[in-house]
Amino acid sequence: MKRASQQQMEAAVASFKSSGLTQREFCLRENIKLPTFSYWYRKVNVSSATPVVRFTEVTAPLPSVGLEVVFPNGVTVRGIQDLYQIRQLINW
Repeated sequence: MKRASQQQMEAAVASFKSSGLTQREFCLRENIKLPTFSYWYRKVNVSSATPVVRFTEVTAPLPSVGLEVVFPNGVTVRGIQDLYQIRQLINW
């Protein structure tokens, strides 16, 4: 296949998706170089993909009970709301 237009390659990608073939098999059948087809396959899929959500809202099912400090001797102090209190406990 000589240099194809964007329209032709987009059509080839659409045809591939419904063919049930691997990229290699499809390219052999259509006489397309595999690296060229792979490039267009990625390009078409990226341009038609929905944007990736980077953040999502998370809500806590229960109210926070604070932080806890576990000392090396096994003593655990729970429910600390203030970071200053944690610092005092650590330095104690």
